[in-house]
Amino acid sequence: MLFTTVRPAGILSASRRYREDVLTALDRGGWSADLEAAAQAALRCLARARQGQLTPHAGRAARAAAQTLLIVIAPLYAAVRLLDLAPAWTVLPLLIVAGLGIYGGVAILHDMAHGSFLPSRRMNNLLGHLLGPCLLMEFGGFRRSHLGHHRHSQSIDDPKRFGVEHKEETTHPDHSSLDLCPRPVRPPLRLAAACVALPLRLRHVLYLIAVPIVMGPAVLLFSGESSVARRDWRRAESWLATGASVLLLALLAAWSPRVQALFIVALLSGHSFTFHVFAAHMSPNQVYWTSARRSKTADALNVSDIHCGVLTRWHGHGLSDYHSVHHLLPSIPCYHLPAAEALVSADLAPVRAPAVNLLEPASCALLFDGIFSGVVHKNRDAWDYAHTGGMRRIATPEADVPHA
Repeated sequence: MLFTTVRPAGILSASRRYREDVLTALDRGGWSADLEAAAQAALRCLARARQGQLTPHAGRAARAAAQTLLIVIAPLYAAVRLLDLAPAWTVLPLLIVAGLGIYGGVAILHDMAHGSFLPSRRMNNLLGHLLGPCLLMEFGGFRRSHLGHHRHSQSIDDPKRFGVEHKEETTHPDHSSLDLCPRPVRPPLRLAAACVALPLRLRHVLYLIAVPIVMGPAVLLFSGESSVARRDWRRAESWLATGASVLLLALLAAWSPRVQALFIVALLSGHSFTFHVFAAHMSPNQVYWTSARRSKTADALNVSDIHCGVLTRWHGHGLSDYHSVHHLLPSIPCYHLPAAEALVSADLAPVRAPAVNLLEPASCALLFDGIFSGVVHKNRDAWDYAHTGGMRRIATPEADVPHA
């Protein structure tokens, strides 16, 4: 068995070695017995802890909710006051901080969808339906879409594989995901795919600045059933959630059009951070089954944790930073994820996908080169069909070759 601790020099070599080891393991029928035993022992450790110190806790939930509410309201209030004294662009840092708070709200809504934020499933459901419209999301649709993702994680039926609904033609070698994108966004996506030829440092700056501007609206409009464009309008809850969101925006406008505008900008900023959760399933590290043979543990450890600094981790309750642990045991609340990670990180290091640090140029490029190339190129150019183990992987030569 070729798995080793994924800590060689550099994310590119770590990612390449990891993919090779995953495919080799599959060709041989799975992990070696010792690695399988280590992974299962870590999972049992988490399950025991979930029954004790990692169980949902009303006090911890209240603290997390209060932290999130404060991080949203205080910067927005400061931004409103600052607009009376300074140019509009000066409030942008405050709106980004408020967006981080909104991202934390999405993490809380995510836990409520799993029934894990509060000890009471009924309260999770009730508060989820109240919180969703405040984030311009629909809780029922989000829960259906997200739990479906967990059922199909790392299979070709997983909607986060391409960020689109799975159809038979999406697995064909001549298919391009660009064909399923709205026509107005196709030219920007082609332009983004062409950016992989730019120098690494310039590419890094563009990804950190330009991508959030695009990804916020994309997540809000098109990310599963909870999004505005993909809601199931045959369901009354879709209309109720949409009506509640419209009412919230109308009340903000009646109070102050300025407050409404600032809230919308902060909301889009927050959903651009939410994209990091999608990205955990979309880097070149991720391998997808093409057969019915699957392992839930292997699928969970094939998720790449996405890091973007201490503030993002703290404000977002670690949702993308500890996402593979979340997939190992989704019933652990977000406020317990750091403790859960500490319990099993050493044991899981040899078998989990390398983390992606967006603040590190090569790591950031590995992710976004792969995403844009995978959308624009045909499957035969973006995916590896050569291996016989029942899986395929994103093959992104642009990401494997850093530009000076």
